[in-house]
Amino acid sequence: MTPGYPPGPAPLHAPMPMPGTARTRNDLARLADVLGVPVTVFSPETEGQDEAILQAADLVTIFAAIDNPAARRTCLAFVRAMASS
Repeated sequence: MTPGYPPGPAPLHAPMPMPGTARTRNDLARLADVLGVPVTVFSPETEGQDEAILQAADLVTIFAAIDNPAARRTCLAFVRAMASS
């Protein structure tokens, strides 16, 4: 279980990481660049957000909180399996 998150499926609008950290800003900027969207799409105040972008942000936020490398690999394997099913 990831600290700060209840057990079970992640909510559609999970809490964003603590604002103001350089790592969070950098990670969001890199993710936005990869997805080809502005960083502002990850802000809860942005109107007209695409649900897939919100879910991707939620997934990345939760994944980044996993400290154990083996658990990260398991998570990636699960997501890849779901994507190919």
